[in-house]
Amino acid sequence: MTDNQITVGVLGTGRMGRVHLAAWARVRDEGLSLAGDSYLINLALYGRDPAKVAALAQEFDIARTTTTLDELTSAPAVDVVDNTLINVLHRGPLLEAIGHGKHVFCEKPLARTLAEAKEMWHAVQAAGVRHGIVQNMRFAPGPARAKEILSSGQLGRIFHAQVTFGYYVPQVVTNRPAWFYQREAAGGGIALDMLAHFLDLLPWMMGPVSGVYCQTGIFLPQREDGAGRRFAVEVEDTVAATLRFASGALADIFCSWVRRRGPDETISPRFQIDGQRGSLLFGPDRLWIGSGESEWQETALTPVDPWAVQFREFLSAVVTDRPYHPDWGDGVATMLLVDAAYRAVTERAEIPA
Repeated sequence: MTDNQITVGVLGTGRMGRVHLAAWARVRDEGLSLAGDSYLINLALYGRDPAKVAALAQEFDIARTTTTLDELTSAPAVDVVDNTLINVLHRGPLLEAIGHGKHVFCEKPLARTLAEAKEMWHAVQAAGVRHGIVQNMRFAPGPARAKEILSSGQLGRIFHAQVTFGYYVPQVVTNRPAWFYQREAAGGGIALDMLAHFLDLLPWMMGPVSGVYCQTGIFLPQREDGAGRRFAVEVEDTVAATLRFASGALADIFCSWVRRRGPDETISPRFQIDGQRGSLLFGPDRLWIGSGESEWQETALTPVDPWAVQFREFLSAVVTDRPYHPDWGDGVATMLLVDAAYRAVTERAEIPA
């Protein structure tokens, strides 16, 4: 950082790249002030496709762009590298950025495998740079308020939680990239992509997990991409997991890419946590507190952009050199639970966490 300027280099022009750019631009435009000092945020962008790079640069007012990856990961003027590339390209570019002393941020999952995630975690520890991973649900108003209520002890002893998430991806894939279904590129299916969110969020709210049981399925084994090319689905499109917590509480999580949402679904994902003195029902932006047999009261929440909130927190940690969470250690902890889930499928048994 020079002259109170921070340059964030974003890798990727896909769906999540655009989400990240919008959030970084929001932080830039709203400004960052810490302890009386103001910081100017600059954005840089890498992408393979010059047309996509140019379009996003115009949309988000980005002056520095490149179609050469190491121009951002090694550039002295870049302070933070944020990787939104496909899963197989998380490890390499981020290790290169770390080698050049960059602070690093990563779209989840941290890596395709537990071994890759541990390697990356050791690298940032050795380099002494700040590191973060996207877990935007922690920063959404519904889960954030639920965490406050649970931490206060208002619900008493927690009995169990239920999480439901899913939407229908047509056999001709139009609402997500085809690489999500290819093991080499993705590393895993919906367990690695979406269950990972809840394997981060629930322990953050309810404490450590002591055991994991899981089942998966591939219900559409053949798909077609937007160009009409047929391909075999190599990773699960549905996962059902049960968690046992050290406290004795249980959680049931169901995620599916072949699930049709009901007409009355107003929140997604849908969480319910039940305790001795009350219950919580919430989604990203809404929350109800339940008491008695069927009495629910909605709580007013302030809308936020959870990605922008998370990025602002991360930059604050970079500037002040203070610890930040969720970091890559949290990413490894999630990968340990994902790994336990996959082992539970293979071994058809509850796996100690």
